Amino acid sequence: MTSTPESTEGGSPAGQADDPPPPESEIDRLVDAISGEDDHVGMAALWRVTMDLDQWWFIAVGEPGEESPAAADIDDQLMLLAFTDGARARHFAVAQGMIARDDHLSAIALRPDEVVATSRDYVDAGIDGLMFDPHISGYFIASDQLPVVHAAVRQPAS
Repeated sequence: MTSTPESTEGGSPAGQADDPPPPESEIDRLVDAISGEDDHVGMAALWRVTMDLDQWWFIAVGEPGEESPAAADIDDQLMLLAFTDGARARHFAVAQGMIARDDHLSAIALRPDEVVATSRDYVDAGIDGLMFDPHISGYFIASDQLPVVHAAVRQPAS
């Protein structure tokens, strides 16, 4: 599914170079609250909210009809750039000079379960993981861990 996030709730184009970053979200607060890699409760809360999003957004690159999600080499790992909403994808694309502030953003919006179901394809293609909102919170997950984390956060609390 390709969609175009054109504006923020205030009605002005999202991601303009002189615009402040998108407002802090619940996910940003969860990322900030994680005390370290041993904070399993905090990480579970973050991934539960992330997996419950209606869509994950990806900046589309490539020729029309042959688009794929944008990726970047981050710390020697190839990461898909994922965004928690369309306004954040647009803000990133403008800030990085991928599009001009008045340009159309070509974006791919996928349900989290669609991405999880194709995680093996990412591993096979050499995609090490997904980095969410890289310009804001930059939390990430390894491609091969997508189904494991998805299943874990879907289990009822005991």
